[in-house]
Amino acid sequence: MIERPHMEMFESSDPQWSKYNSDCKRIMAVGSKSFFAASRLFPKRLSTPATIIYAYCRLADDLVDYGGGIEAVKELTNRLDLIYEGKPKNLGVDEDFAEVVKKFHIPKEYPQALIEGFLWDVEDRKYENIHELCDYAARVAGSVGAMISCLMKVGDPSVIARACELGVAMQLTNIARDVGEDAKSGRLYLPREWLREEGIDPELWLKKPFHSNSIKKIIKKLLQTAEIFYQRSDDAIRVLPVDCRRAIFAARYIYADIGLKIKYLGYNSFDRRAVVSLNRKLYLILKSYCKSMVPGYLFDSKSSNYEELKSIIFLIEPRKNLPTNYRCCTRPLGFFQRINWVIELFLKLEARDRYQLLAHPRHPPR
Repeated sequence: MIERPHMEMFESSDPQWSKYNSDCKRIMAVGSKSFFAASRLFPKRLSTPATIIYAYCRLADDLVDYGGGIEAVKELTNRLDLIYEGKPKNLGVDEDFAEVVKKFHIPKEYPQALIEGFLWDVEDRKYENIHELCDYAARVAGSVGAMISCLMKVGDPSVIARACELGVAMQLTNIARDVGEDAKSGRLYLPREWLREEGIDPELWLKKPFHSNSIKKIIKKLLQTAEIFYQRSDDAIRVLPVDCRRAIFAARYIYADIGLKIKYLGYNSFDRRAVVSLNRKLYLILKSYCKSMVPGYLFDSKSSNYEELKSIIFLIEPRKNLPTNYRCCTRPLGFFQRINWVIELFLKLEARDRYQLLAHPRHPPR
């Protein structure tokens, strides 16, 4: 369910990653326009690692989708073990991914979750309700958000949670966009209880898919669920490192705009495919630049006040065990917190000056 790219070259201008000349440099660009546009907005130090992560996910998905099935899942699991043992195979982008994993301390649970999501596809798992669908989205997309958060050295659990939920939102948008294509391939990701509530038998519908007002209602409901997570992500994005915000904002806005396009099409993604135009993407990228420049402390962040989506809790736990010196503090101080911090600093400096004056008086008594 991750967007499929066409083969096209990309180059990194960061000498740190100049040695990466494997398949990942031929995977990105045209097909996954939304991710590609966003990934190029990362600072130089992270642009290529972000692309390597995506390339690994893309190639793994292709290996399973194009006839690999359960054997492909077993092969990916074996190759992942070797990656984390520091002995990656010279296949796909395994060697590059192994370097990224090592450098950015990416927990093994994240790519494992991704592969588990692929296994669910192979097993043709049925999703009875939105909670089960979010469990799937957490694995195939939330895990990617978690890996990207590792690049930015995010240690705040609430910010990691929003990153995973943003991935879930993107996946729900993909599902809403691909209803017709999935149905033609014999796949149904829409929550089955939603279909039954509309008087549609899921199995009969899969045998003979059709578009109707009921299907439109379900697509609309799915996009409304995704929008909740898009909105929740905004506060967390504002507290990311300044040079990373524009990339995440761009991904958030471009994917959310796919949902808006579906809305303008009358929630018809059965025989029509929503596409965000180049001009629209350029506008959203400009919007992302503007948003990223606004200091986070001007906003009352609510990201830590949300109750985490249960589907993504397992993705937060592995990050709690990271060494303290690895984590970066992404949450900026609020205005009054800054004032208090300055006052405390002056008090400490004054106390230090007094101590030095008493210990080493400038004019000792005669």
